[in-house]
Amino acid sequence: MKFLKIIFTLSVVLIFGMQASYSQNATEIIKKADERFKGKSSYTEMKMTIVRPKWSRTITFKSCNLDANYSITLITDPAKEKGQTFLKRLDNMWSWNPKISRLIKLPPAMMSQGWMGSDFSNDDLLKESSIVNDYTHKIIGSETIAGQDCYKIELTPKEDAAVVWGKLIKWISKKDYIQLKTTYYDEDDYLIKTESASKIKMMDGRKIPTYFTLEPADEPGNKTIVEMIVVKYDINVKESFFSQQNMKKGMSLIFPVN
Repeated sequence: MKFLKIIFTLSVVLIFGMQASYSQNATEIIKKADERFKGKSSYTEMKMTIVRPKWSRTITFKSCNLDANYSITLITDPAKEKGQTFLKRLDNMWSWNPKISRLIKLPPAMMSQGWMGSDFSNDDLLKESSIVNDYTHKIIGSETIAGQDCYKIELTPKEDAAVVWGKLIKWISKKDYIQLKTTYYDEDDYLIKTESASKIKMMDGRKIPTYFTLEPADEPGNKTIVEMIVVKYDINVKESFFSQQNMKKGMSLIFPVN
């Protein structure tokens, strides 16, 4: 009987030890995937195409980021929105419209709204909740996406995290830690939208996807496509660059690219 108790105790310790390791691995996978795509700092030039059943339109923009706390985004086309900028400093976000010389602080309630009328939310492109720090992570399986064997990882928001989504599921390639697919759910566990990544290329020494398609679950025919044209990693940029003074420069703003 004593021998059986010892065996049972060892089994319990082994099972819980494996589960703890499994959870830790999930977090490490998410961290590696996030670091591969974002870097410590970056400069990007992108083209966004918003597609609707009866029309489509394209927006081009530049963006600069420093870790997860600072970013500035400048619209370069079309003419109607040209020169408009968005700034994030820590937990504060603003938009600047040069045509009316108006600075607006974006409240938390606006984070779930579509950015520039797209299917990407303000949180997706401006706030960028930290998938490493704001969520807990759990491997829930493996699947093949676009011919690549992937970890399937569930991300659940922490209690004190100010995030939009009730849950995320990410498919990350086992070979290169590339995020190939993400599904977004609300607090009631309903699927809201699906993001797919493709056209993997070497960009400034990193192998990353450069083409993203986001499709809402309940609006057939609607989608938003983002293409990464230029990417520069680990650029020399300081916190002082991310200022209201710089965002008000509009098209005269010179981004650091080295």
